[in-house]
Amino acid sequence: MPKRTHEEALQTKKQIMDAAVALFSVKGYEKTTLSDVARAAGVTRGAIYWHFENKGELLIELIQHLAKDKDLVESLLQAAKENEFDPLGCIRKWLYAHGSSSAMQLFVSEMSKIVNSILLGINGEEELYYRMDELVRSRVYYLKEGIKNAIRRRQLPADVDVDLAAEAINLMLLGFTQVVRRNKGFWTLNRYYRLVDACLISLASIKRDNLHY
Repeated sequence: MPKRTHEEALQTKKQIMDAAVALFSVKGYEKTTLSDVARAAGVTRGAIYWHFENKGELLIELIQHLAKDKDLVESLLQAAKENEFDPLGCIRKWLYAHGSSSAMQLFVSEMSKIVNSILLGINGEEELYYRMDELVRSRVYYLKEGIKNAIRRRQLPADVDVDLAAEAINLMLLGFTQVVRRNKGFWTLNRYYRLVDACLISLASIKRDNLHY
């Protein structure tokens, strides 16, 4: 049998991921088996295991792929780079991307509901919960790095509480996505941009202190 080319391997992986999204969205994560995915993708189970260690690994990669596809990753990573001259602008661009119609469609999708149920401990094995939680924590980490860069570039005051500022942005974003799931029509793009701008302006007032609670 001739060896598969890199392009063929990528095409097989895409078929698997497309089939998984469709099945997870209809049957749910728990009720979908890798055999189901293999049949829908027109591949063998061996082909799935060539690309993914298990069903949980497949879901994690799907979530990462969907986020990148909606431009919900790159600008935040750029903000965290030390040589970025406008880190606050990158954070704003990253937040703005969450208000796009394609991003909001993702937030109300079945895939988003699956992620929520895993993070709430309703579905999925413990290891999958920790992997999902790691993705959330990595977002906060890159936010912190972006805010530190903004301070270095004097876009924010030197006494800003980096940890609290990052959590403020993260909580705003979590709240926004929860509201979108309940009532997507409430949020026009302009309304969301105003919320983002107000949140970023408020970062300058989140000062470090020496109090311990």
